[in-house]
Amino acid sequence: MTGEQIDHDYTIFTFFLIILVAILTIFYSLTIDLFSLIDSASDSFQSSSLLILLWRISCLCVGISAVVYMIKCGPGNMRVISIRTGDEIIEYPTGLTKFVTFSSWTLLANVSYFLLAVVNQILLGLGYDALGVIAQVQVVIFCVGIAMAFLTATIVRHIILPDEIKIGRNHDHMFLFHEQIMHNFSAVFLALELVLLQPMLEPQFAIIGLIMGLIYVTFAYLFAYFGGGYIVYSFLHPKPKIAPILVFVLAGLISLSYTGLWYVSTLNRMITIPIIAVWVSMIVQFRPAHSERAKEII
Repeated sequence: MTGEQIDHDYTIFTFFLIILVAILTIFYSLTIDLFSLIDSASDSFQSSSLLILLWRISCLCVGISAVVYMIKCGPGNMRVISIRTGDEIIEYPTGLTKFVTFSSWTLLANVSYFLLAVVNQILLGLGYDALGVIAQVQVVIFCVGIAMAFLTATIVRHIILPDEIKIGRNHDHMFLFHEQIMHNFSAVFLALELVLLQPMLEPQFAIIGLIMGLIYVTFAYLFAYFGGGYIVYSFLHPKPKIAPILVFVLAGLISLSYTGLWYVSTLNRMITIPIIAVWVSMIVQFRPAHSERAKEII
């Protein structure tokens, strides 16, 4: 997309729809008493198992290591879209500015979930029964985290990597340590958490995914206008006529991803485990594709 391709500026319309959907989402959440549903589900995310605690601590340590590595590993390399002209430009973000991508938010959600899970389990082990809002936030972060992780892994494997191969660009950087955690292991970790815990999920929690999508889009626009001056993803640029639709496609896909995982979690465990295993195997990719495999992936 370039500036010349934008015949009319639909930015105001895009922002108006975001605000409207946000209001409707809040109204729906209050109507279904979302907070009560989350509170009811929070106990199912708790465990007294030492093995579960060690598992969660391991996942947390890996996630924190990935965040630290991401900050310290040097400048990134991103194709982004200028918010002013709509032209594609190359940015080399460093430090915290790397955390503007959707996939980096997936990593942060993964770390946040396991941090809360560890804290809650330790408090429970020390005899604190009323974990309150911390336990509720754990439920929320799990729902958005696992949905984002599965969506991120799917997009990276089936859209981004095939595109890199198609244009002949070296994509080895997509398989650095922190990229692996963002694109692959976040989905693996949270999928195993789902299988091990069998938490009580509700279909209404899909609205949390929609809310998360709206939050990320709002952040992306605030960063573009008051920070970096660019949008990480071309489909989020607010000016094109199709922008409002594409913005809500992202939020809708998070909800759809959660809905699929919720449905699978309601099945018999002997069915859930192989479905999750096959699903994960279809969306993760741990090594760069060689040229002879390109045709299989595209």
